[in-house]
This record gives sequence, structure tokens and C-alpha cells, in this order.
Amino acid sequence: NAFLLPDPAFLDVVPESELIMLCKIVAWILYLLCLLSQAEAHPKIYVYDLKNEKYRNFTEFKDITDSFYGLDQLFPELLLNSSYVTTNAEEADYFYVHAWMYWPWQDIEAIVRDMQKIGPYWDRKRGRDHIFVVTADPGRCQFPQVVGRRSIYIHHFGRLQYLENERCNLFKQWGGECDWEMTAALAAHSKGEMRWGCHLPGQDIVVPPSPYEWHDRTPHGNNFRTPYLHPELHLNRTAMLYYSGLIDIHAKEPTAKDEPWSDASYSFGARQTVFRAFHSQPGFKIMTKHSGGGYWHDLSTSIFCLAPAGWAWGGRYKVAVTRGCIPVILQDGMKVEWEEQLPMKDYAIRVPTWLSHKLPDILQAYVDTGRVARMQKVLDCAWRLHWWRRPHGRAFELTMCELKRRVLGAAKIHVDWDACTLDCGDGKQVPIRDQFNNI
Repeated sequence: NAFLLPDPAFLDVVPESELIMLCKIVAWILYLLCLLSQAEAHPKIYVYDLKNEKYRNFTEFKDITDSFYGLDQLFPELLLNSSYVTTNAEEADYFYVHAWMYWPWQDIEAIVRDMQKIGPYWDRKRGRDHIFVVTADPGRCQFPQVVGRRSIYIHHFGRLQYLENERCNLFKQWGGECDWEMTAALAAHSKGEMRWGCHLPGQDIVVPPSPYEWHDRTPHGNNFRTPYLHPELHLNRTAMLYYSGLIDIHAKEPTAKDEPWSDASYSFGARQTVFRAFHSQPGFKIMTKHSGGGYWHDLSTSIFCLAPAGWAWGGRYKVAVTRGCIPVILQDGMKVEWEEQLPMKDYAIRVPTWLSHKLPDILQAYVDTGRVARMQKVLDCAWRLHWWRRPHGRAFELTMCELKRRVLGAAKIHVDWDACTLDCGDGKQVPIRDQFNNI
């Protein structure tokens, strides 16, 4: 006690040089204690025990983890089998809302009322530290209720504007009304108007969807092959750009000819633009329907793979990365998975739609300058961060890393691709390849 709270007279008899040294020693001790506390820090997450069967009805929906909307089930499975869960709500950094938001679509206001019955935690920060997993196509825009606007949404749809004008009927509307960038700019000039998007940067987290991961839990899980796990797919990459899937999704509808705009917003026009401009381009393999069993082979023999959206988010970015194919993102105004967490330019290309007419020249320039080889080397490490299932997946670890970074107040996540490690803001180098639950 005498050391911690010395008599003021003590300071009069101690030489000034010794006082300075004492202050330096104390400062170093405090610094080391701070580093030690950060090294031990990890996000502590309290999981709400929502009893109502309507929030998680496995009897009705069974195992849907391979579906586009399967993260509702897969994420809590990974979380509950991790070291990040705490049963003490008072020490929690975050609160996980254990409800399948897509199966069926939930009433978020009813969920909040049920959580308020459990404890005061929602009201303390008005939901800012609460996490929802939302797999619906429109992401956050599926739940526009004010009550959830402060919460963290882990979702797949990184559109920065509100989703509107899904159809543009040029007989009834002026084309400018369907130009989302124009309408957003005009709204920004309207005094006092507050607009919000389907994704709130810095608050929400855009993550990979759950399907297309090889596993033996279900029979069709064995179909999702990747050269990283299946040596028979270690093939020469001969196609410059690959895409396989629907283009004009309403082409067979009776009204397709009279209402050509009815499906024009599918993929926000990206698939259609590339197909019409380049379907005959040498080296481009652009198919208008899914290629079935040859799909995984085609991905493994292509240098670049087109990664457009669907009606909202799409799965082709993940499919490309996890098959060693450099994704070419054509998704104006939309953040893709991990775009805010990782240095995406190290292994992906984002091309604005207005620049897409230069696509053959852009891709050839990446090949000629040697960038392709470097990007494919990065993919050897990065693919695990886009994969959820154990033992290979590290998407869950990157989610925890982002949450830890926020707890620590660090500026960003640092990645060393050569060492294949993450630094979540505390200086600790976290291996990506060989360990999990290690944040």
C-alpha cells in the first residue's frame, strides 16, 4: 500500500532521475499487462435460448446446411461447438440470436420481445451488440423494421443501397427512375432524408454462403469437388473466363417477348451484358445453363470465373475462390463476402459494369504481367476463409476474428499470405491452414 499510495513527502526525498525511472518501469508494466490481456482476449458470445419451436423447427426443415440458405443452421452449429460461447451474459461482448431467420421468415419484432423477457441485454445498447444470421436474398432489406437497424447482420448481400425497382417497365416509367445510382444521388441531395441500405458497412458482416462444400454428411455433399481436396482436378487452366448458369431467367415465360424488362434486373444485368458482348470471344466459355457434373471440372480448368449476383447475392464468388479460379466480380454497389475484412485485390478482380466492355483486355493484362500466378498462390491459402465446414473451413474463424478486432478497437485485420496467418489486431499470428477455434 505504501508503494501504491506513497506519502507525498516521499517524493521530496527521491531524486528526480529515480522518479523518472520509476515512472518508466510502471509504464512498461502497464504496457505488458495490456498486451497480455489482449493476447488472451477473444469475443465472448452469449447465445439466447429461444424456446419457441417456430424459431428453429428441425422437424419440419431437416438438414438444410447444403442449401443456399443453410448458414441459419451451420453457423450456430459451429458457434456452439467453439470456445467463444459464454453462459454469463454479463461478461458477453456479443449476443447471438439463435433463430433461423429464413426457415421460415421470422418476425424480428416478436423475437426482440422474447429476448427482452429473458433479460435486459437488448435494451442496454438497443441491440447494437446483438448478432443475427440472415441468409435471405435481400439480406438486411428482408427485415426493414426499425428495431433491428442497430444490430449486426451476418449475411451474404452487401448492397449498399436499399433494394428497389426490381422491374423497370419502360412503358410506365422513365429510365432514370430505374437508375439506382441516380436515384440515390438525388435522395442524398434531399435535405433531411435519411436512406439506409441492405448492408451497413462497419456494422454488418458479409460472409460466404454455406453450399458447395465437399463433405460426407449427406449423399450429394460428395459432389462438391475442389482441386484443393481432390488431386484429380489438378488440371491445366486453359479457358480465360468461365461462366455457367441462367442468363435470361424469364426467357420461356409467355410474356418474355412483350415485357423484356421483366427479368432484366436478374444479376443486375451483369450476366446478360457479358453474355451478349462476349459469348463468341475466343477463350471465353460462357454457357446459358448449368453444366451439371462437368461444372467442377470446368471451374478447375479456367483462369478466371465470372462472379455476378443473382436476384440479390450470388454463390459464384465462393465457388470460384474455393476451386482456385480467380473471381471477376461484376456487382456494382454491392460488397461481396469478406470485402471489408480481407485485401481482396490479392486474389480477385472487381470490374465496374461500365468497364466490362474492356473485359478481354483487362484479363489478358493480368496474365501478361504475371499477376495471375501471384493471385493463384494467394488462393492456396485464402480458399479456406470462404469455406465453413470442418476440418478445412476457416470462415467461422474469420468471423470471430472480425468480432475480436472490433472488441480490441483495432483498425483492420492483417493477413500474411505467405505464412497463411491472420492478425486480428492483437499481434498474434493465427494459422489458417492447420488449426480452428484458435482466434
